[in-house]
Amino acid sequence: MRYFYQDSKKMNTFLSKTKIRSLKKIPKEPSVLIVGIPGPGLIGTLAVSYLVHALDMEIIGEIENPDATPVVFIDEGEIFGPIRIYKNGPIFAVLSDMPIDYDVAVSFTQSLIEFAQKNGIDMIIMPSGIHATEKNAENIKTFALSTDERLDSITYENDIPKFLTGMIAGPDATILTHLKNSPIPALILFTQCNFYFPDPESAMHSIKIISSIVKREIDLTEFKKQMNYLRLQGRQLMEKTLDVLQQESESQKPPQIYK
Repeated sequence: MRYFYQDSKKMNTFLSKTKIRSLKKIPKEPSVLIVGIPGPGLIGTLAVSYLVHALDMEIIGEIENPDATPVVFIDEGEIFGPIRIYKNGPIFAVLSDMPIDYDVAVSFTQSLIEFAQKNGIDMIIMPSGIHATEKNAENIKTFALSTDERLDSITYENDIPKFLTGMIAGPDATILTHLKNSPIPALILFTQCNFYFPDPESAMHSIKIISSIVKREIDLTEFKKQMNYLRLQGRQLMEKTLDVLQQESESQKPPQIYK
C-alpha cells in the first residue's frame, strides 16, 4: 500500500523498525490527522465524511493498495479511489469508503504513520464505534483509548472518559497495535452505537467530540436533516463491513466495555 499526491510524486513507504518515543509536548493547536474507516455503526466513515464537508477540506491525495479489490468513484467527471486524503490548514483527514480487512490493515496503517511523519502531524485521531447493548440516545458516551500519556490532558480537558477494560478484535486490533508502536501519538475514540446498522446519532456525537478536540465549530444542521438518508445509503457498506469484522469467528460477540 502506498499514498500519493495528485501531483503524482511517488513516496517511499518503508518505515524504520526502530521504535521512537518523542518527549515533545502536544501543541495547544496541534496538526491533526483524522482517520475514518468503516467499522461498527459506520461511525468513522459517517463522522469523518461530514467533517470533510463541514470544514471544506480539499482532496490532496489517495492511498492505494494493488492487492485490494479495485474500486473507483466518479464525482463530477473525476475518478477517485476509495481511500482519500484531505486537508484544511493544520487538519488532515483520511477517509475510506471500503472496509480495511486483514490483508491490507498493516500496510494501510504504515502508510498513515509515514504520511503523518512526513507532514509534521502531532497526533492521529481515529473515531470508531463500540457495541452498546442499551444505548440511550440522550446520553451517548464516547470512550478514549490513547497510545501516549501526553494525550491524557486532551481527554481530560474534553471530559472524555478512558476506555478502561474491554476487548477489540479483528482488523481494528491490527491497526491499534501498529498505532501503539508508532512515534505519532494516537487517540482512538469509541462511541457507543448500534454495532450492526449505520448509526448517524452516534456519529453525530463523535463529530461533536472531535470538534471540541480540534477547536473547530461544526454546524450539524445539515447532518441532522440527512440522518434517514444516511441510514439507507450506508446499508450496503455496513454489510461489507460486517463481513470483514466477523471474519475471525462467526460466533464472536461484538466488543463492548465492561466495568
